[in-house]
Amino acid sequence: MADYAGVALLIIGMNVFLNALWLQGKVPGKDVGVFNLLAGATGVAASFWAGWLHGNFAMSAGFLLFSFTFIWVGVNALREQEDQRALGWYSFLVALVAIPYAIVNFNAGFYGWAIEWIIYAVLWFLFWVLLGLQRSAALKPAIAMAYVTGTVVMVTGYLFINGWQEPFYL
Repeated sequence: MADYAGVALLIIGMNVFLNALWLQGKVPGKDVGVFNLLAGATGVAASFWAGWLHGNFAMSAGFLLFSFTFIWVGVNALREQEDQRALGWYSFLVALVAIPYAIVNFNAGFYGWAIEWIIYAVLWFLFWVLLGLQRSAALKPAIAMAYVTGTVVMVTGYLFINGWQEPFYL
């Protein structure tokens, strides 16, 4: 089942990495906005693939957490929206949801997924602090965590595409 998941994860990882560059002012917001919309659409497709075709609704919902984040970021970037408190509070809710995902995956022996969900929870938590609470001190940690998350997810996607899923499905 991990074939298309790998494609989506690769794109998601690239997108998170690009968002880190954007937060540093190294790439234009409108370009990142377009890529966020494309990554969001890829995640929606992955959600349908996981849910409708494979009956894995937990994975389907997980992809939608990313997809909605990216679509929202994309629209905000294209509109040059400065106040992103609502996105920040959405990030807080996603961080809360990510914790049980990590626990369930750990208890099922899917240690790779458990680690990734913890990483996602930390990233979304930092975006809540940065955007929702408007604490600029969270900018550098959020950028660093976005680079870590993007890299981890890209590697996971690449491994899945190439048939190596051992730490995820034991």
